[in-house]
Amino acid sequence: MGDIPRLRAELEASEFDAIVACSPENVRYISDVMIDTMKSIRDRLGFIVWAKGRDPVFILCQVEEAYVRQKTWIEDIRGYREFFVKPTDLLADVLKELGLADGKIGIELEYFAAKYLLSLKEQLPNLKVDACDPLFRKVRSIKTSREVATLQEAFRGTEKAMLATFATTRVGETEYSLSRRLADGIMLSGADIVAFNHINAGPNTGFPHAAPTGYQVQKGDYVKADSGGWYPGAYPSNVGRTAKMGKPTAEEQDIWKRLREIHHTIADMLRPGNTGGQLFDVAAKLHAKHGLPFPFAHNGHSIGLELHEYPMIKPEENTVFEPGMVCTVETRIRFVGEKGLHMEDLYHITESGPVLLSDAFDNEEILVV
Repeated sequence: MGDIPRLRAELEASEFDAIVACSPENVRYISDVMIDTMKSIRDRLGFIVWAKGRDPVFILCQVEEAYVRQKTWIEDIRGYREFFVKPTDLLADVLKELGLADGKIGIELEYFAAKYLLSLKEQLPNLKVDACDPLFRKVRSIKTSREVATLQEAFRGTEKAMLATFATTRVGETEYSLSRRLADGIMLSGADIVAFNHINAGPNTGFPHAAPTGYQVQKGDYVKADSGGWYPGAYPSNVGRTAKMGKPTAEEQDIWKRLREIHHTIADMLRPGNTGGQLFDVAAKLHAKHGLPFPFAHNGHSIGLELHEYPMIKPEENTVFEPGMVCTVETRIRFVGEKGLHMEDLYHITESGPVLLSDAFDNEEILVV
């Protein structure tokens, strides 16, 4: 699903003799297989070693080998027996085999733990190592058409689950009940698992990521959700929506209108040539203009195999938006212990401007239950 030809071209143009993917996400990006135990059992390492002019070598725990062989396009697969062979020893052996014991490799230093790097250097003391995280970020920031379609389906599925949950919320229902119903909806929409599920009511909406409680929904409450699932292909959704239990007051309608104006302005700036830093500065100014607090560290982010990817709408984000990128716009206000409102949408950046992908739950007017 990823852009393997582009990754190969970036490798060939890089300073590295080889790159080593070791995070679950980049191993998945190259191989087309997500190994779940790489996430849940952190010392069960997997590597893809890709040397210039060569085909990649896949190193993984033997317990996953049969499954991976059925799913990946990579032919050279090396399995290690857990607790009998150190994964980094097998990595060192492969690098020696490729003639890179004295070479320069790029590895994901933002993920690869220091103890594993030290172990590798013990085996290959002349090996030169530097970070290849920026290379992977550059390639993955431009989505393929399949990635865009997969993300749109994921967001739409989660939106529909939220809309169904909100529309059937009743006074007296607990947050526990809301959370279970939304989780069921996300799964029924096609998700493999629920990634995160924050749905709260009343004063608990003032927190960004509160766990559900026994709080019972009251008339006049806001109900707010920031939730997502992992969908087939290991791509996530990340949707924010808000509803109101009963007709909002004139003041509440005015606040929502101001938030929507900010949301639309920032979304319209998701155009080639602009940067996330520019959008963040505009968001801060618009909140001040509209008399709304803005204590946030970011106002949106790209998304792919990870929930938060680059570029982001954040201070000093200098990456220029390009056609093919995707980015969320995340507009919200929070008053701890009182209320919170949240809207988060996904956009595809094209030559002619942003295209809304999360279009299954229109939140232009706050949903009244």
